[in-house]
Amino acid sequence: MFRSLGPVARSLVNHRLAKPQAGLLWTSAFFNKQFSRRKTTQPGMDFNDGPLVWIDCEMTGLDYKKDKIIEIAVLITNGTLDLVDEGIEYVIKTDKKYLDGMDEWCTEQHGRSGLTQSCLESPYTHEFVSEKVLEYIKKWIPQERIGVLAGSSVYADRMFLAEGMPQVTDWLHYRIVDVSSIKELSRRWYGRRGIPPKSESNHRALDDIKGSIQELKWYRENIFVPPAAGLLPKAPSPPTK
Repeated sequence: MFRSLGPVARSLVNHRLAKPQAGLLWTSAFFNKQFSRRKTTQPGMDFNDGPLVWIDCEMTGLDYKKDKIIEIAVLITNGTLDLVDEGIEYVIKTDKKYLDGMDEWCTEQHGRSGLTQSCLESPYTHEFVSEKVLEYIKKWIPQERIGVLAGSSVYADRMFLAEGMPQVTDWLHYRIVDVSSIKELSRRWYGRRGIPPKSESNHRALDDIKGSIQELKWYRENIFVPPAAGLLPKAPSPPTK
């Protein structure tokens, strides 16, 4: 979901957010040290793996109070953006009245991609998909509020998830990693040099979230260049509690 979000941002104040977990406010230097040691991706990821839960949703519109999630894809990476597996994706069975009520952009885009028809034919209910998404996340990240939600303009996805799949957002950390924020800063600070190669999007959830991961990898390799050895501050000791 890569289009302008407009007035939906005003609804953020009503959004359900989990409270911070004590002991997670460590410095970036400690993260860098830990992630350089742990590049494996195995079930049972913990805080030191820096797990990111990449989610993209396709919806019938941008009003999280009345519109519906019709497709969702989930990928999980560690802190250095290594995928744990090929992820999951579901098209959600959706009543025709919601599809008929979509705005012009959604009607055209979801019709062209085949998503609208797939929603009418899908056997997967919203409740079933919600359970499967949480089950998948728990498989890889068995401790709550360790995984951080990631994606592009992902605060909008989070609002829909908090409304329709609250058990998913409740399991995740209250913070997010929004690639769109990095995009905006990179463009402002570095001009054309800070703009990654353009990739085509078919506005299907799995392809979009793969694109977000690839984009962040580009920023990591080209913008977030490590400083010369010896210039980083000494990493603090891990908290004792």
